[in-house]
Amino acid sequence: MMAMKLPVTPWVLAGRILAILGMGFTAAVAILFYVGGFWAWGLAATAAFVPFFLLIVLVERYSVRHGLIGPPDPAAEADDEGE
Repeated sequence: MMAMKLPVTPWVLAGRILAILGMGFTAAVAILFYVGGFWAWGLAATAAFVPFFLLIVLVERYSVRHGLIGPPDPAAEADDEGE
């Protein structure tokens, strides 16, 4: 039997939502600016994408470090098999 993962905290969930919305919005705006020929604004929107990308990287690293996601703990599986 596999060990249960801890529930995802509201802060992790909020960070994921904010990062995904921010990345989607800034990418869409950048594409629209590039298609419209506004290269300087497109570069600014592309630069605005970076903080949201870094936020999702930090949130996911936090989640892995605190056992919210990732592979199950082998020690916990060994304990479950012995029961």
